[in-house]
Formats: sequence, C-alpha cells, structure tokens
Amino acid sequence: MHLSALAAIRYDQRAKDIFVNLVSRHGIKMKAAVAVQRRLLEMTYTLFKTKIKYDKNYMDRNKSETSNTEQAVA
Repeated sequence: MHLSALAAIRYDQRAKDIFVNLVSRHGIKMKAAVAVQRRLLEMTYTLFKTKIKYDKNYMDRNKSETSNTEQAVA
C-alpha cells in the first residue's frame, strides 16, 4: 500500500490535497502518507464489497447533484 499511496500523492489531486493538509498540520510526512494509505484501503474495500467500478469524478458528480437538489427544494 505504501507505493500505491506515494503514486496517488504524486498523481491524484485529492490524495495530494490530503497529504499536503496533514503535512502542514502535523509536519510528519510518513504520518500523512499512512493516512493516504488508509483512504486507499477503505476505498478498495468499499469498491470490492459493492462491486462498483472506480469513478474518478464520483465526488464531483455527487456534489453537483446535491447542489441541484438543494436548489430545487429552496
């Protein structure tokens, strides 16, 4: 999981944001990398259990649907 977390930190913007946020807060890079590893492991487990394919834009699409629903209610 360590190498996959390092690759995610380098190439995935969400993982990079998590890493930078934790490093700026704690100053410990290894602790931040382990947090990214945990996120990846949780995501992998969830995808395995639900048998859903990974969608990189899932969170963005989900946010836009939520904001459209909130606008319709108001």
